[in-house]
Amino acid sequence: MELLNIAILDDFCREHIDQQTSADVDASANGTTENNEATANAATASPVGNNEAGDQRPIATNHDTALHFALLTGWNEGALALMEELDVQAKLKNTINDRGESLLSLAASHSSLAVVRGLCDSFKTSENYREYLFHKSEHQRTLLHCAVDQNGPEVFNYLQDQQISATREMIADSADDQDNQLRMLPRTTRADKDRNGNTPEKLAAMKAGLRYIQQFHDNPKLVEEVRFSDSNNPWLGYYLRDITGLMQPVSWTSPFRSCNLV
Repeated sequence: MELLNIAILDDFCREHIDQQTSADVDASANGTTENNEATANAATASPVGNNEAGDQRPIATNHDTALHFALLTGWNEGALALMEELDVQAKLKNTINDRGESLLSLAASHSSLAVVRGLCDSFKTSENYREYLFHKSEHQRTLLHCAVDQNGPEVFNYLQDQQISATREMIADSADDQDNQLRMLPRTTRADKDRNGNTPEKLAAMKAGLRYIQQFHDNPKLVEEVRFSDSNNPWLGYYLRDITGLMQPVSWTSPFRSCNLV
C-alpha cells in the first residue's frame, strides 16, 4: 500500500495509471528466452477459488490494468485507492481484458461489497450500466456466476438488486416502448447458464454443500429443522431463504424459548 501511494503521487505513474498489459506468451524476436518464460509462467498462474473444473484463470493476460490486478487478487484497500484516483482523472471505465473479464466481473468474484458498490455507484450514470450488469465473461459467466465465488451471498444479493433496479429504470425511462419489448427483457441473470450448463442458483446450491437438495423440496419440515440448527455456512442460509421458496419469511423463535422449563 505504501508503494501504491508513492506511485499515485508520481507524475509518470499517475499518467499511466490506466495502462493495460500487453504480454506476449509466444516467442518474440525482440525478447530473451528468460523473459518469454517468465511471461508464460505469469500467464498460466491460477489463483484459488476458480469453479471451472480443469481450467486455469491467468494472473497476467492481455489488456489488464492495475485495477484488474487489484480486483483479481482481492486487494480491497488497493482497489479502492486506485478507483479513487481513476475517478479523479475521469479514467474509471469498466474495461474488459482478453478473457472477457470486466472490472465488475473480477470484483464480483474476489472483492468486498464496498468495492463492488463503489464500482456500481461510479458506473450508474453510464447509459450502458445495465449492459455492464448483464455482461458475460469467458465461459458465459455472468456477474452472479462470479459472485458465487464469494464466501457469502452479500455481493450476489447486491448485484441482483442492481440488475433488477437498472432494468426497471430503463423500462420507466422508455416511453416509446409501445410494443412492450423492453418489458420482455430479463430482470436478472439468476437463471442464465454458463458453459457447463450451471445457473448461479445451481452453483449456490453446490456452494451450500447440499447433497440432497430434493429432500428439501419433498420435505418442508426438514427445511425448518435445518434453519434452527447452527451452521457456519452463510450460503446455506441464502439457499433456504431465497432459492427453495418453501417457507415464508417470518420472525423465527428459537425452539428452547417455546418450552416451559420445569
